[in-house]
Amino acid sequence: MKGRKKLLAALLAAAMTVSMVAGCGSTGTADTAAPAASAEAVDESAVAEAELSGDTTAQKPEGLSDEVITVALQAEPNSLVPDVVFLGNYISAVVRLMYEPLVIQDYKTMTFSDSGLVTAIDLVDDTHISLTLREGVKFQSGKEFTADDILYQFQQGVRGVHAGDYYSVWDVDNTEVVDDYHITLALKTPWAQAQNILGFNTCLAVDKDIFEAAGGADVTAQYLENAGTGKYKFKEWVPGQYIELERNEDYWDQDNKGYFAGYKFVFINDSSARAMSVQSGDADVALDCAVSDYSVYNADPNVQAVLNDNGMVSTIFLNSTGDRPFKDEKVREAVYWLIDANALLQVANSGLGQVADTTISPVCPMWDGISENATKTVDVEKAKQLLAEAGYADGVSVTCRATSTTAELTMIQEQLRAGGIEMNIEMAEMPVHFQALGTGDYDMYVSSQQCAYYSEAVRTTDGLDYSFADVLGGCGYQDEEYSELCQKALTTYDETERKAAYAEVQKYFREHHVSVTTYTNVGLTVARPDLQGFALYGVGVQDMSNLYSTGN
Repeated sequence: MKGRKKLLAALLAAAMTVSMVAGCGSTGTADTAAPAASAEAVDESAVAEAELSGDTTAQKPEGLSDEVITVALQAEPNSLVPDVVFLGNYISAVVRLMYEPLVIQDYKTMTFSDSGLVTAIDLVDDTHISLTLREGVKFQSGKEFTADDILYQFQQGVRGVHAGDYYSVWDVDNTEVVDDYHITLALKTPWAQAQNILGFNTCLAVDKDIFEAAGGADVTAQYLENAGTGKYKFKEWVPGQYIELERNEDYWDQDNKGYFAGYKFVFINDSSARAMSVQSGDADVALDCAVSDYSVYNADPNVQAVLNDNGMVSTIFLNSTGDRPFKDEKVREAVYWLIDANALLQVANSGLGQVADTTISPVCPMWDGISENATKTVDVEKAKQLLAEAGYADGVSVTCRATSTTAELTMIQEQLRAGGIEMNIEMAEMPVHFQALGTGDYDMYVSSQQCAYYSEAVRTTDGLDYSFADVLGGCGYQDEEYSELCQKALTTYDETERKAAYAEVQKYFREHHVSVTTYTNVGLTVARPDLQGFALYGVGVQDMSNLYSTGN
């Protein structure tokens, strides 16, 4: 609870710069919501060609470039301090160039690579994980990266804004530094995805001395100088204008230094203006562009439209606690039969992505391979019958929390109204919105659930083990059988057994309509056509550390 209060406080401070809290109750922004009028089906083959593979070892041409790449961001960052400060994904894309995750892993498969700071991971027992560190890695400060840096990072992480999620499973008091290059991390409870957390954008290696001097979790500085191990280091921040990074010439892997001389980040709030800045040549890359404009930029030979297949699942969370209408399974099932996921995919995502059945993404390695929603036919009469059986023959009124009105919300409202469910949208600024989610003060809301940290997609639905405050929202569903299935999935280390456990969770979710999911999200980056090496890492963050030019 304490960690969630810190996260809420951070959200209040960063409300004007945050675009989305994946898995924590955001409704997205105008930048990512496609207007209904521009919804257009896109050839799936085109998506397959453009989507990111998560490859972080892109082949660069020989030699390095003296060019500085200009990247357009949706807003000026609130901070560039990793691990303990809340950072939106677009800010984490900047931070990734200066800092590196402890573990390198494929975004979609979660497969571990020994090419990063940690070269070996061993499960000692259900609550202890041993890490072997790469020797000779230097921070930009010149100090060697050791196990002491990781220990201090975790000591501060459990005090920072992510204490209630990514750092909640770690038992820092019983974590042991064996020597400079070995550390045994302790867990409070068995947690199957503990290893994966080490590869997320909330678990970046930081120079202990610099971090500690800045106050650790109590840091007030907006950035740390020379505190990372990344390919680029901080150069300059001119408030309201730009942030500039320069290549780390002393990078620990001299054969894989940053290709470009540096990066310059400029701030353009409007998504169309960001994309057009690449078309005009004022910028080289524009992040978080409107997916609704994909076909426009894909047809322009002067730019490339890169689809970021992050796999996050758009979820309609139905609060089933107390005496709310959604406590009755028949009312939740009525919502299921009224929602046209394929239509929502077209309107909100321009037909890109996939239809989803549960909070476990079809892109996730734990997906059971079933997609009933894709072929489901909306049945208004069946929905009305279910509502009548639940005592709502004349219909029912519910409230949906949101921070902005989107085409997706409007369509959901229309689809529910057809069956007798009147969805009233209650708008609020982000601080008020998240306060409501943390206390369960809502009937429903729409949020994107993570693909990479699929454990969180389960936590948000298990109302017996996790409160609204624990997951900052969710559906509060309380059922002992379901909770047992969830806990088995979350704590089973054997991958085959874990996948079987997740299949049971998904089966129950479908049968009892724990909540309703619709489609997977896709992001859009517009860039110069010669730039290659875009990838995703962490929980869906753009990784530009391996970007290079083909020269064409």
